Amino acid sequence: MEKWFKTLSIKELSTWVKNFDNSSLNQFLDNQPTDEDINIAKKILKNKRSYLKAQINKDTYISF
Repeated sequence: MEKWFKTLSIKELSTWVKNFDNSSLNQFLDNQPTDEDINIAKKILKNKRSYLKAQINKDTYISF
């Protein structure tokens, strides 16, 4: 699943984490994600957000 998480956009991954983290939806799914899958998704989401923030800050110039 880790490869699949890396292909998702920040918005898609954020939605996935929100839907499966602390959700009762898992009881209805045969192939529910494990806690490890959810933690990996959170880690990848955090890394993607950090990378985006770094890219934005790198390209931002403030002049007076």
